[in-house]
Amino acid sequence: MFEVFESGSKISKSDYKKRLPELRAELLKTQFELQKQNIPVLIKIAGVEGAGKGEVVNRLNSWMDTRYIETYVFRKESDEEASRPYYWRFWRVLPSGGQIGLFFGSWYTAPIKKLVFDEMDSAKFDSEMNHIRSLEQMLVSGGMVIAKFWLHIPEAEQRKRFEKLEKDERTQWRVNDYDWRYHDNFERFIKVSKRAIRQTDTAKSPWNIIDASQTRYRDIAFMEILLQRMKAALNRNGINKQLEEPITPELHETARPNNILNHVDLTPSLNKNEYKDEYKDLYLEIEYLAWQCYQNQISNVIVFEGWDAAGKGGVIRRLIPTLDAKLYRVIQISAPTKLEKSHHYLWRFWQHIPKDGKITIYDRSWYGRVLVERVEGFATEPEWSRSYHEINEFEQQLIDHGTAINKFWLHISSDEQLRRFEERKRIEYKKHKITEEDWRNRDQREAYKTAVHDMIAKTSTEYAPWHIIPANSKNYARIKVLKIIRDSMKSSLEKRSNRNTEKDS
Repeated sequence: MFEVFESGSKISKSDYKKRLPELRAELLKTQFELQKQNIPVLIKIAGVEGAGKGEVVNRLNSWMDTRYIETYVFRKESDEEASRPYYWRFWRVLPSGGQIGLFFGSWYTAPIKKLVFDEMDSAKFDSEMNHIRSLEQMLVSGGMVIAKFWLHIPEAEQRKRFEKLEKDERTQWRVNDYDWRYHDNFERFIKVSKRAIRQTDTAKSPWNIIDASQTRYRDIAFMEILLQRMKAALNRNGINKQLEEPITPELHETARPNNILNHVDLTPSLNKNEYKDEYKDLYLEIEYLAWQCYQNQISNVIVFEGWDAAGKGGVIRRLIPTLDAKLYRVIQISAPTKLEKSHHYLWRFWQHIPKDGKITIYDRSWYGRVLVERVEGFATEPEWSRSYHEINEFEQQLIDHGTAINKFWLHISSDEQLRRFEERKRIEYKKHKITEEDWRNRDQREAYKTAVHDMIAKTSTEYAPWHIIPANSKNYARIKVLKIIRDSMKSSLEKRSNRNTEKDS
């Protein structure tokens, strides 16, 4: 999730200065229109310590008309707040119609902190996230626009900023033991934060994660997203209609994050002899591990997505011989039938979920909802926007049952894809592999890249992460996938063994 936003998004000084005046003017104009239409706006700013949350708050206050915006900082509960239900302190300061409430910290802060430092158990945390999700849906249904921002910087960048502040006597006070305590628990903090975002990222109240490594990009991206969300609220025909649809920002060019696919190294390769040697060992390992999973009733779901001609079929054909035919099924997903269309889109995938110990291999999957259906317009914006959360919930249910999930995106360059397309046109036994649809999809490669970036950002979870496989070299891609599957099976067996040991003791 957050790794997608560590790609060093930047804006040049000239682009920043060019965009700044018009952006400020647009924000102010939109604020006045919201005030006229009596629409309340709640802005929540959260994120990694040192990412510049306070700077963004100050900038926003300096750009907006302060008559209609109020900032609230939520720190330790006062005695008055502690003597009342937890959400009282937030309810009492929610913005009224036409006002903007800016929450620096919010109802997310305490649950995340408590789980990070073991002051709350996981079940209680999940319960709190359910309460928050319900609360936000209730506020949105009542006419409020909610804009949630997470400012992210990598661990190394956080340390660098803390150390720089401490070296200057004038800024030493900005870093305290509290900040360093979070830094020392950075991985834990990120894991818990991912969990919070995943459970509360809904179509009507989505999270907006921003790469805060560069100040110029951070500020422009934040303001762009906020502006688009406020404009979208104004452009709906009345509040009720606005609430029926999610608000998906169409960002100005300079505020768009770097696409994660732009940073994939496509140079790794394996020669034929290296491939044969590695495949021989993996063949025997996976064959053994698959039977061990069967005997321990550990099911596996393996998902393949990727560009046309990226080699999904080739990888699957190398995986199948390592498995006993009694243990697996390959499900090839195409356009839904009339019957499937009459059900929720996940219904047809539930039909093929493996029994304990078995393996289902999906050649394309439920991610078509946020890829081809999004790009081609087969699903409406509200439909595909809410699917990220629905997919995460679906996969969580599989994991809770004990199913291991491996998701692969096979990535090839545009030039390599074109070469493979032309090869398929020339070679007689490959001609059936190339269709007009493949060429049409290629024409929309940029739109698909954006969809893939969003898919990975929103559905790469700690329990079911995406594996982006460099696939310009078919041999390398095949071995890389098999190694990940092998390691996943090993890990599942070790976890099962550890649980059994704990039960016996």
